[in-house]
Order: sequence, then C-alpha cells, then structure tokens
Amino acid sequence: MICLTLPSSFHPSLGSPDEYTYYGVVPSKIFLYLLNDANNFTSGWVMGTNSSRTGSPGLYGKTAATKSLLVIVAVENDTNVRVYDLTLNRLVSEDNINGMEKDFVLLANSTVFKVVSDKQVSVLLLNYQVMPVATVTEGPLPYAFYTDVNGLYVGTEFVLMASEQIMLSDNKFYTILALEKSKVTVTRDDGQQNEYSLDANSYTTLMLETFRVYKIESTSKIMVQSGTTFADIGGGLTPQRYRSSYPVPCATGGFVGKFFLTKAAGGWDADRDYGFRISASEDTKVKVFDLRTKQVVKELSVIGGTGIGFQPLADAMGVQSDKPITLFYINNGSLGTSRLAQYGVGVMFMGIQPNQNTPIYLPTKAYVEVYFFANEETELMIDGSSQTIQPDQPKLFTLVGTHMVQADHNVILQVNFWPNEPEYQGLWFSGAAIPSIETVANNPTVSLTPLGEGFPMIYAIAGAGAAVVVIVVVLVMRRRGGIPS
Repeated sequence: MICLTLPSSFHPSLGSPDEYTYYGVVPSKIFLYLLNDANNFTSGWVMGTNSSRTGSPGLYGKTAATKSLLVIVAVENDTNVRVYDLTLNRLVSEDNINGMEKDFVLLANSTVFKVVSDKQVSVLLLNYQVMPVATVTEGPLPYAFYTDVNGLYVGTEFVLMASEQIMLSDNKFYTILALEKSKVTVTRDDGQQNEYSLDANSYTTLMLETFRVYKIESTSKIMVQSGTTFADIGGGLTPQRYRSSYPVPCATGGFVGKFFLTKAAGGWDADRDYGFRISASEDTKVKVFDLRTKQVVKELSVIGGTGIGFQPLADAMGVQSDKPITLFYINNGSLGTSRLAQYGVGVMFMGIQPNQNTPIYLPTKAYVEVYFFANEETELMIDGSSQTIQPDQPKLFTLVGTHMVQADHNVILQVNFWPNEPEYQGLWFSGAAIPSIETVANNPTVSLTPLGEGFPMIYAIAGAGAAVVVIVVVLVMRRRGGIPS
C-alpha cells in the first residue's frame, strides 16, 4: 500500500456550502453564415435558415438569436433558485422548484449571469429563443459532461434535462461511461424506467426525449455525457459540418489528471483541423484505448508546455498518461481544406482547481472570448502573469494558443469561440452544462481499473484538512504450473 499526501480537498460527505453558484455569459453574436455552396469556398456567404437542423427555433426563420434559454433542474424538493443579471446588477428570476422540476429563464445576448440555489441543481445554457411548449420534440444538443447530485462529474446519481436534435435515425446522443462495474437505472419524469448493466471502462448510448427530465442512478461510479463528434447543418445537397467542442473531466476529479473516458468517433475527416487535443505542463507519454476492444489505438508523447492533437478510431475511448494532462474535443476554427466546409465553434465550461497548474488550448483560427469567474477575491496566473478576479466580475482573456493557468481559489472558466472566416461570422452554439463554482475542488472516491496491463487503483479521500489518496495495488497473477506469467 502506498499513501500519498495531496493538497487539501473537500469531499461532499464532509459538509456542503449554504449556496451554490453557477456563472456564465450569453454569447453576443448568436448567428450563422453558411457558404452558398459548401463544396466551393469562394461561393459567397448567406445567413443560414431554420432548415439548418440545429434544434433551435432561430429568429424570423433565420439561424440568428437575440436571447438564449437558461434551464435549471432541481435535484431535491423545496429548492430555492435565483437568477441574477450581473451586467445590470439586478434579480431576473426567483423560483421554488421540487426534485426533477425545471425552471426556464430567457436571457438576452451578452448577459453576464449567475444562478444561486440553496441546493444542488443542474444548469444548462441552450441556444433556444422561446419558452418551450409541452409538445416540443426537438431541441439543441448540449456538448457536455454533466455533474451529479453532489456537483461532481463522477457519481452514482444524476438529474438532468435532455435536449436532442433530429439528425440520425437512432438519435442516441447521450452516453453513460462506467468507471466501475455498474447497474444503471434511467428514470424519466413520468416514472418510465430502463436498466443497463455495464462493466468497468465500458459505455452505452441512450436516446432521451427532448425537454424531459431524467434521473440516472447507478450502483457504482459513472459519468454522463451528451453530444456527437459532428452534425450536418445547412440542409440541401451540400450541408456544412457543424462541430462543437467540450473539455473532458478527469475520472479522479477536476479537469487535470491521468485517466479519462469519453465518447469519440469511428471515422474522421483527416484533412480537417479538429479532433481531440492533449495539453501538458510537463513531458508525458499517453496511451489511447478503444473502450470496445480495450486495445491501444494511439501512443503519444507530449512535450511539457505544449499539446498534441489526434483523431482516434474508436466510438468511445480511454486515455491514460504518466503525468497530468488536460483533454479537449476541439475544432481549431478553420473551414478545412477539402469539400464540405466545416463550422467549428464552442461554448465550454470547466473548473480550475486551486493551486493546480491547468494547461488549456484556445483555437488559433477563431475569435476567442475566455471568461474567468470567481466567487471570492482570487489571484489568477496566466502564463506567469498575475491578476486579481473580484467576485461576480469576470476577467476577459482573448489570446489564442496554449496557456498555463493557476489560481488560489476555485475558478470557473467559460470559453466561447467561433470561426474568423468570414470576418463577420457569428457563434451559433448548441448548448452547454454549467458546473457550480463551490464544488470545483471536490474530488470523488472511485476505484479505477487501468486499461491494458496495469494495476487496479482505489482513490479514497480522508479528512477535511489534508486529503490522503490511498492507492491499493492488487497484483492479479495468471499462473501456469504455479509460476506467475
């Protein structure tokens, strides 16, 4: 048994804050220009129409918007929720909702907002311009991982609202990733249930109904994700490729670590500037596994202070490294170099844990707006340069490329980006999930089974002051004639 003493970390069972806060910014330029002919990059640009199949009503038949929909779903009964416009410094909405009930709030473009609740909630920001009606069958698909009822990305109980686009015949855009062997029950808001059995490091995909609330319960630790690696927009014979982006949470907590599971893709457009990207603060070696076959599909070496992109041929993948990394699915913002132009964007949220060097990558062929949020006075370091964030007053950062970020308190990072070609292009996003800032430094207790040859590891957190990670190494020996092989 090896015991490692790590920096202080708060565990949900040891207490909880009095309030939970969810920060965000509604993008300012929510519209989309498409090529007249997606196979001809010089064919000129036209604003997209509602036939673009984005799951959003748009504005006057166009892919344009002046507002977005904030969705708040309660985990427990008697949850009090307030929504503030930080731009105008006013209370926008106040409500009391019960478990698996939802509250909708429309916010104008450019609104800096915060949601404050007295219990954990699930929060989505969707590119949707009206209050949903009961008969709605399609919505914008969030590209996101979801937090559980404790505000962690790894857990045994999740409550969320689904939103799906009608793009493919099966519409299975929600994924459950099992970190441990699990029996999973998915319950819809009307009581309808489905059950699944998953081995460690396996996954299943789900088709969920738009704007219905679901409770996902598991006997062991899982993660929940929604999104797809691509979708066609624009309709007609030559649609453009829509590619959103998202950060992948680490299986042991936060976004920096050595073990990740995520949905991936069985096929890629190799001449397009998109895919998964690893960033590291120190030299590291990385193995990428196909979760179906458990075989290695990529081996990578990353130089500290830089990153590397890759396109793994796997419907879902596991990533293991020997030093801490961050992992994103991301588009660099370019149109691509072959037929069928692509439109790569992102509205992404992630947490920065205190005193943790966090490498991030910001697309180099895009307009980028990065907002750093704090709920207390916080010293933020970006590439060694220090600045102070005041509560409820986000810092804006726009420099593209790879950066090293560190803070002395919890920070929520929101990244908005959209193509810089044409120069008047907008950010037609789909949706994203927003974590609470109070739970950013919380880490789960999880037993991981490394992919390939390796040792099972149990991560356990003990004590409120210093967290002790106990790594239990179990050697399972295959014997031939009593001799370990």
